[in-house]
Amino acid sequence: MFKQWQLILIGSLASIALILAACSPASDSEDSDEKTEGAAATTEVQEIKESASGSQQKETTEATAGPSSVSGIPLDPDAKYGGVLQTMTTGEGPSFSTWEEAAGVAPYAMQPLHSSLIRPQSWGSLEDYKNNAFFTFQPDLAESWSGSEDGLVWTFKLRDGLEWSDGTPITSADIKWSYDKIITGEGLTRSPRAVHFLAVDNITTPDDLTVVFNLKWPKAAILEVIGMPYHIMRPKHVYENDLEALRDKIPTVISGPFENVEWLAGEKYVYEKRPDFWDQPLPYLDGLELNIIARSSAPIALRGGRVDIAFPNGFTGGQADTLIAECEVCNVWPRVIASSQSPSLMLNHQRAPWNDPKVKEAFALAIDNQKYVTTVQNDWYFVPTGCGFYPTSEWAMPSERCAKISGYGDFQEGGSPEADKEKAKALLAEAGYGDGDLKANIYFWSVVQQDAPAVLEDLNAIGVEATAEILETARAYATWSDGNFDVGVHSFWVAGIDPDITLYEHFYTGSDRNYNRYSNPEFDAMTDKMSATVDKQTRKELAWDAMELALSEQAKIIISHSSYVPAHNKRVHGLMPTLNYLAGYGPHVRYDHTWVDDDNERVLK
Repeated sequence: MFKQWQLILIGSLASIALILAACSPASDSEDSDEKTEGAAATTEVQEIKESASGSQQKETTEATAGPSSVSGIPLDPDAKYGGVLQTMTTGEGPSFSTWEEAAGVAPYAMQPLHSSLIRPQSWGSLEDYKNNAFFTFQPDLAESWSGSEDGLVWTFKLRDGLEWSDGTPITSADIKWSYDKIITGEGLTRSPRAVHFLAVDNITTPDDLTVVFNLKWPKAAILEVIGMPYHIMRPKHVYENDLEALRDKIPTVISGPFENVEWLAGEKYVYEKRPDFWDQPLPYLDGLELNIIARSSAPIALRGGRVDIAFPNGFTGGQADTLIAECEVCNVWPRVIASSQSPSLMLNHQRAPWNDPKVKEAFALAIDNQKYVTTVQNDWYFVPTGCGFYPTSEWAMPSERCAKISGYGDFQEGGSPEADKEKAKALLAEAGYGDGDLKANIYFWSVVQQDAPAVLEDLNAIGVEATAEILETARAYATWSDGNFDVGVHSFWVAGIDPDITLYEHFYTGSDRNYNRYSNPEFDAMTDKMSATVDKQTRKELAWDAMELALSEQAKIIISHSSYVPAHNKRVHGLMPTLNYLAGYGPHVRYDHTWVDDDNERVLK
């Protein structure tokens, strides 16, 4: 549904500032600490340096010492069986296919029903969380894997005796069929992650329990690509001749810890434990409920005990401030910069005048990043100091290099937003546009609609007559995918912090997630070379070269990076938070090792 906003900007930012100021962050007083376990740690920002590919996890991790599930998940000696976990999401649609969607209900509704080939770790202590254990890949349907010395062959061994819920054996044919669909997109409406598999030559199945990915060239991020949270495995014999069922039917032939027993559209999904789940003795829970609740009501639902977990990734801004200060039933984990949820301005590179180099650069120069972070986001967001890469990671572009890219120097030392705006006006004049001549109706994804006043004010300041139109999630993604827009503001979602993931998914020619249709053969060649490079320092330099080119041509105009504090009800045990793309899309929302105890509140340690 569209909502048309004709926004009056005089005083708008001041109004937002006053509203947000009313939700100022909790102080570091002892009083605050008593409100919720772990709240004192929320003032620190978790440093994240590298991802799974960065650590070159070529082989299966060592088995856990002590009792564990079939897959190796350590069993908590204090865990209690039983209980129903209450969770939530904010709406339905666009479909149930995690292979085709980039947002919506699919991961939340489908993950409890399914398994993957491998999975990122979703269990651990506060120390594990601080040490980024969530980047470690663990066995799932595959019991082991190994990469060849030259990086061209990756072999996965499946567990013997696995079955789908209808009794059909799970074999390598199911794995190959699933990945072949993701890679080719054949029969799918779209395949947003297909571009990441360009290095894959073919997938072979020497026997029923062996899957081999054969690569054309070494790809440092291949494990991160194979283990992306969207890649749940589906039964070939069910969907081979009925791909439409991926999208519109809740599956009954499954491999996950729960089965769906009720779906009230627009209200809730109800799941019950599968006693014959292969990863025994899990799950701990008797069931879970996924409730449909408005985004604005999430903090109230968590504080009031209606849900145990609201947003799996956590809260930001005023909602986070309120929970830290007032939620007595919450455990609040240390704050983390999001790997995604990075608002960005997109100009359609296939439409004039938005593909005019002078117009594009003027738009980049118009954005006052620091003012946006402070005024709109109450300093919960961060300016894009990594220039498109995760700010604290080893891949972040050096600040002195980033500052030289037009539109990314105003928040660096010596930068001037005012000077940038004057330069932007001059560029528009050179392009033939006087004050008010250029009109832009900007589509904002509803999740980032609070950004509209600040963005419009910046564009109006350089003489662009800008208005905003708000698109709900299903319509927004359809619009971006179809390229049916001039200018848009979307969240720069990245399913990983490795440069391979970022560059291919959002900037590479033909990528389904390259919504603004940027295309440059030189950039593509740089990215291919970076992806095939094994030496880390050389990869960094190549990644920076490629990103500098893309941002210099306004392939995206990145405004900021968000941050979150994960918050769960204290009765929730066994679940370690993670970065938002893993928390919201992966097996973190499978809840197979999560347990609840009303008599034993969790203390973070």
